[in-house]
Parts: sequence; structure tokens; C-alpha cells
Amino acid sequence: MSAALNTDDLRGTRSFVPLDRSLRRLHGAAVVRILFGVLWAIDAIFKWLPGFIHGQTLGHELDESKVPVPVLHQWVQMWHSTASTSPGAFAVVTAIVESLIAVALILGFLSNLTFIVTAVWSFGIWTSAEHLHMPFTTGMTDLGPSIGYIFAALALFFAGAGATWSVDAVIRPRLGRFASLAGSAG
Repeated sequence: MSAALNTDDLRGTRSFVPLDRSLRRLHGAAVVRILFGVLWAIDAIFKWLPGFIHGQTLGHELDESKVPVPVLHQWVQMWHSTASTSPGAFAVVTAIVESLIAVALILGFLSNLTFIVTAVWSFGIWTSAEHLHMPFTTGMTDLGPSIGYIFAALALFFAGAGATWSVDAVIRPRLGRFASLAGSAG
């Protein structure tokens, strides 16, 4: 005689997670991923505005004279030099990257790769244009938004936010050995 598994017996165990609760968590993570993508889209829109595209704000954002810490000063100076050679091209590349991040987050395309690229890009912004928001100038009151973007991208990565409501859910089986670039299967 075989006994049917009674799920009520499992409720007290650590391994029991009702499917609907797991699915709700994945859906919640997907909503946060999409909203994070909308936030990146707003950032990208600002990058496409004439003041940024024509390189008018880059000199202010990448001003290495505001950074007294030698290592950080050299880092910001490198980006300032790079942006100064062709401010318009640097601005367009920045706008394109941020637009691609926004689209990939909203659609859930290659989510794992997108989350890592987003964290790395945000780290680059935080350490260059935002100067780590260290108290180098009078009136500095926070660490800047990009540090939050780093943690948000990593949290979405670990939450499996690309597992549902995403292009990844459709293309993951076709990616073969590159499937790890897409959101997890849940």
C-alpha cells in the first residue's frame, strides 16, 4: 500500500516552499527588474539631451581637480582625458550603453549578464563622475545614486529577477552553453 504525500506534513520543514509563494517572489523580482529598467530609461533620456550629448556637462562631471585622493584622482583624470578627446562620441556611447541597459532590464534579455554589466557600469559612474561622493566639496550629504544601482543590480541577480516575465524565459533553452547569461530557470 503506498501512502500519498501529504503536503501538510512538510509545512514545518525548511525545504517546503509552496509553489505559489516562490512564483510570487519571482514575479515580485521581475516587477522590481522592470521598474529598475524604467529608472535606467529615465537616466538614458537625460543622456540624450543636448547638454550631455554635446559634451557640455562632461567637464563638470569628470573634473579631477575636485578629487584630492591620489589614486582616485588618477582614475577620474583618465576618464576626463578619455572624454575630452571626443566629448560628443563619449556622450553618445554613454547614452547608448544606458539605453541598452534600460531595454535589457525591461525586457529581461540576458538578465544575468545585464545585471553584472549594470553593476560594473554603475561602479564606473560612481568612481568617476560621482567621485565616490566623498566629502571633497562643501555640502556633500550622500554617497550618490550609483552606489545604490550597484546593490540593486546585484540583488536582482541573486533574486533571479530574469526568471519570469522575460525574454530569457523564451530564449534560455536555445542558448545552450550560454544559458547562464540568461535569467535562471527559477
